[in-house]
Amino acid sequence: MFRFPAAFVMSAAIALTVTGCGGGSAPPTVPTPVITAPPPPSALALSGTLTATNGGQPLEGATVLVGGASSTSDASGHYSFTFPNGTILSTFTIAGAGLLTRNGYFGSSGSRSVNIDAFLMSSFDQQYFRAIARNGFEQPADLQPLRRWTRAPMIYLRTIDDTGRSILPEVLQQVITIVTQAIPEYSNGRFGIAGIEQGTGTRVGQPGWITIDWTRTAEAICGLASVGVEGGNVLLTYDQPGCSCGSQKIRPRTVKHELGHAMGLWHTGQAADLMSGVPVSECDRNMTARELRYLDYLYRRPVGNTDPDNDPSTAVLLKTAIVVN
Repeated sequence: MFRFPAAFVMSAAIALTVTGCGGGSAPPTVPTPVITAPPPPSALALSGTLTATNGGQPLEGATVLVGGASSTSDASGHYSFTFPNGTILSTFTIAGAGLLTRNGYFGSSGSRSVNIDAFLMSSFDQQYFRAIARNGFEQPADLQPLRRWTRAPMIYLRTIDDTGRSILPEVLQQVITIVTQAIPEYSNGRFGIAGIEQGTGTRVGQPGWITIDWTRTAEAICGLASVGVEGGNVLLTYDQPGCSCGSQKIRPRTVKHELGHAMGLWHTGQAADLMSGVPVSECDRNMTARELRYLDYLYRRPVGNTDPDNDPSTAVLLKTAIVVN
């Protein structure tokens, strides 16, 4: 057997070592592609809690209908659905014994938690709600969609009447005080006023504004107002018999009443109410607890909600309506 000299073997090993540490490089390692299967279709989950609009308590045993499926709320008012991914869910219906059926629309898509509510009839006076929120007292055959403000209004207070004569500064201040207190109350605490401006012009027709104007023409009314309309106005009869009260040129009650209209309320026909629509001679009055409670219900539904309880799918543009008292 032929043997290499030891020196040759050592030289070859060194040569290999030098070659390995020198400028040469090994072929790059190509990773083996990993092929993964597409993820399985995921489920779309929809759940939430169903409560009473009037009271806030959980509603047990109510049926929630969504996308052709139904879910019954449990003792805590919880409901839930599972749909194939990609299902478009836009509408819901709440129904059940003792409930006023509500039809509404979801405002988003995908898996989500949505708390919804419906009126519990045992503690809901539908006729009264139709009166104060839909003009059901004066026009029961032509109920109006809900109208109200969705943001804090700007107030433009005119400093002259329809004859060009100035309004006394103390009367203007009286109105400012009432407006500052009434608007937060009439929006159920949701917002106040965005600002108050005074001048001889007008903001009628401009979104975001309520113009308070004055007239000295007594025509058996002390005030009138557009109902829940941005750019609407309140007209007050100034310093006229039957509309003034002692030294006050305009009754505080009249100012409060017309502001109620401007914020979206109609006449109730109930003599005890500020928004009654029944002629009275008293100087002042505030809203009753019932008026404030039903005003809260009004603010728990979107603008354009129709009778008995149907939410609109899109924003509803409302025409100006005038109410006198």
